[in-house]
Amino acid sequence: MHVFALLISRTVIAALGIIEICMLLRAILSFFVDQESVLLTFCIAVTEPVILPFRAMLSRFESLERIPFDIPFLVTYVALAILGGVLPAVT
Repeated sequence: MHVFALLISRTVIAALGIIEICMLLRAILSFFVDQESVLLTFCIAVTEPVILPFRAMLSRFESLERIPFDIPFLVTYVALAILGGVLPAVT
């Protein structure tokens, strides 16, 4: 059972890492390539389902709409980084 939990934990950590990399690529590519770029479209398709709950939750705060940064994107990235750091300690 311990081996199974370790396998699941490492799989989740790897998935979180892939999502974090896609988020970084998305942020960088959004400044340099066309919005219809295949790589950018892929990164958006991978990351937007993860960002969407944070976007919905933070949309209630009207003051955040005036900030020129994508706050839900940043909050999601920080949450994934924290989860990726805490998960190995739990197993």
